Amino acid sequence: GVMPQTEEAINHAKSAGVPLVVAINKMDKEGADIDRVKNELAAKNVIPEDWGGDTQFLPVSALTGDGVDALLEAVLLQAELLELTAVQEGPAQGVVIESRLDKGKGSVATLLIQNGTLSRGDIVVAGENFGRVRAITDENGQTLASAGPATPVSIQGLNGTPGAGDPFTVTKDEKAAREVAEFRREKLKTERLATPVVSLDNLLENFGAQAVQSLNIVVKADVRGSLEAIVSALHDLGNDEVKVNVISSGVGGISENDVNYALTAQAVIFGFNVRAESSAKRLVDAESLDLRYYKVIYDLVDDVRDALSGMLAPEIREDIVGIA
Repeated sequence: GVMPQTEEAINHAKSAGVPLVVAINKMDKEGADIDRVKNELAAKNVIPEDWGGDTQFLPVSALTGDGVDALLEAVLLQAELLELTAVQEGPAQGVVIESRLDKGKGSVATLLIQNGTLSRGDIVVAGENFGRVRAITDENGQTLASAGPATPVSIQGLNGTPGAGDPFTVTKDEKAAREVAEFRREKLKTERLATPVVSLDNLLENFGAQAVQSLNIVVKADVRGSLEAIVSALHDLGNDEVKVNVISSGVGGISENDVNYALTAQAVIFGFNVRAESSAKRLVDAESLDLRYYKVIYDLVDDVRDALSGMLAPEIREDIVGIA
């Protein structure tokens, strides 16, 4: 059915003024009902072509692969209708789709090339990070010497994990890339300092009433995209009485430094598709810290929401049962 993230994707597409191609997944499951999904999306003003609308609906199964070829053809058809073109010559530029830390490879970033050609040995700046491209691989893990527009590739060689949605571009030399990355890093640092998560004014806005309580959290995830989604969802929680404070977040396994940070701040530690290192786990056990692992973002958010509910002050209600 239609989940909250589906509605969010629809709103993003409408805000950007771009067409939708709907892939209805898990059609291999017994009881899969494509008409129910169409009805739910039609209520969101996403009308299928066979109902008189202009949106392509494709039944697929990521498990069996059924319908995937038809989905790709539908996307290509939409691109032809929009007359999308790109420049193949010149330095590559595009957008970061995802990034992660690999134990053997270091930083691995998945990029979508929008213009130009990316080649092994190019100097790339992506968000706050930069580096020389050591290796390029396609979606099947095959090594490439270069890649052109509309091609998703994974690269190695950056000095960190750029954020999903960060622009990337090829620069003439490493010095220029470093200067751009450092400028962006300082700019973001200034913005973060100018907008703290919780200010003194926020804490004292209801002076005289019960103090605002804060739930401190350390979050580690396997990839940058998941991390950003979790942090964004957590920041949306809370109210006038309780606040969520993500004091530290990052990509990779839970380290001893993460645990020490949580110990100092009296924070809960969340690992999303990552585990704690052995030394970190021993410290967690020794200090009786709260360490939780998750594979589904909504389970993590629901647990935090429940924890916040437990921090709320009890509601005092007076019921008149009689008058003497």
